[in-house]
Amino acid sequence: MLPLLFVNWFVAVSIMGRDCGSVYEGGNITECAGGLSEEETLAASALVALLVLVVQMALVVLASRSIRSRSRSRSRSRSRS
Repeated sequence: MLPLLFVNWFVAVSIMGRDCGSVYEGGNITECAGGLSEEETLAASALVALLVLVVQMALVVLASRSIRSRSRSRSRSRSRS
């Protein structure tokens, strides 16, 4: 689960932080798309990655329940025949 969270974070930061650039030449202040600073972009991408992980885990649970219910219904129909 942790590697999946890391991959989600990496994808989110790649999408959200691709437009980051220096505000002026001499400093280390950066702004990213949407007016977020680099630190705010990292924090927002972490939240997005966590949300995506929750959605992925919910889809895995729903898919496993669906597969189990199909296999149970097939085994019940075979035993009745």
